[in-house]
Amino acid sequence: MAGEHHYVRTTLIGGMLVVLPLFVFANLLLWLGTWIAGKTAPVAELIAAYLQLPLWVGHALTIATILAACFLLGAIVSTHFGNRAFNWLERNTVQRVPGYKPVKEIVSYLGKRDQNPFARPVLVTIGDDIRLTGFLSDEGAEGTTVFVPTGPNPTTGLVLHVLPSQVQRVAMPGSDVLQTVIACGAGSQRLLRSIVRPGAVPADTAPTI
Repeated sequence: MAGEHHYVRTTLIGGMLVVLPLFVFANLLLWLGTWIAGKTAPVAELIAAYLQLPLWVGHALTIATILAACFLLGAIVSTHFGNRAFNWLERNTVQRVPGYKPVKEIVSYLGKRDQNPFARPVLVTIGDDIRLTGFLSDEGAEGTTVFVPTGPNPTTGLVLHVLPSQVQRVAMPGSDVLQTVIACGAGSQRLLRSIVRPGAVPADTAPTI
């Protein structure tokens, strides 16, 4: 009987662990779709009425138009002339609005692979026996800066300024290391086995964001 109870319990928990992430992801997509549909509703209604199509087609065409506009803008800005023109226009318009510049800096920072805060995982040695999971934020002649996130919420943590000798690079993707933080340390044996020995050149461990 005890064995049957254990089987039912572990099977139920296993099923919940499979379903729960899918449920959360589906709800996130639903919320995002609802939010976008709400913001673009007036335009979608105009398109649907003008083309005499169902409202959901109007929403789909509106979203497709926004994506196409973003792609076109990205293609223009990627050119030298387009980038200079956009920077000039930005400096003389929206950059004068209070709060715009900090938001842009955060978005730009997260969009760069080489500056992403979770791109370069490391282990930081504190004292003689303690090693902390962290991510290399900056390094130079003045020292090394490491962000040590807290689990299970990696968006909070400590910013440590340490000596280069206290930092060990790990040959493991940053996204995988981040999962060990979210899991409160579960799966860290792989992390400890992937320490880059002195003199070795670590592979690109930047996660795909």
